Amino acid sequence: MIDCVSISTSHLFTGNPIYEQHRLRHDCIVERQRWKVPTVRNMEYDQYDNPAAWYLVWRDEAGKARGSSRLYPTDRPYMLQEIFPHLVTNIAIPKTTEVWEGSRFCVDEKLPIEKRRRIVQELIIGYLEFGLAQGITRIVGVMYPAYCRNIFMRNGWDVEWLGDVSRSEEGYKIIAGSLTVSRAVLKKVREKTGIYENVLHHGEQTEMRRAA
Repeated sequence: MIDCVSISTSHLFTGNPIYEQHRLRHDCIVERQRWKVPTVRNMEYDQYDNPAAWYLVWRDEAGKARGSSRLYPTDRPYMLQEIFPHLVTNIAIPKTTEVWEGSRFCVDEKLPIEKRRRIVQELIIGYLEFGLAQGITRIVGVMYPAYCRNIFMRNGWDVEWLGDVSRSEEGYKIIAGSLTVSRAVLKKVREKTGIYENVLHHGEQTEMRRAA
């Protein structure tokens, strides 16, 4: 189950999923990949961690984040638009409530490979469940080409490239991509992964109201 949380809904959850995903991001992005990004007290963050952001956080039984990603609307300044616009050459850079940016996709590398695979699959289904609930038609973002193939395409979600491969400041190959959000895509991903149950958890009080 994945916590779907924002600053405005964090009080609905036990523990602190937003804090936990910042810690996981530090482990994955700063410690392992050596990105040159802001940190504080072993947490990674940037200017897009604000009240407009939503987080998908996969936590273990102890409440520790083992997988996470961030979703952010493109109707306000966002990372692909402000930092990586040179990667988008095939279309106009999106600026609409129907297109959101996915970023900071992290999974704990210390876990066994089968566990990591399951978390990845649940996170991408979480993208689709969130997107359909919010009326989103596409999710865009900056990706490593290899990660994109292993995370999305391998699990049945095709990617449209928005430009050519470039290099990040750290020397990694990066590319801008777009993922179509639709019920047909969700059906395809569920069939590919074998995960048919809903994966998103919106908070204890929300779940109690739904059950009433």
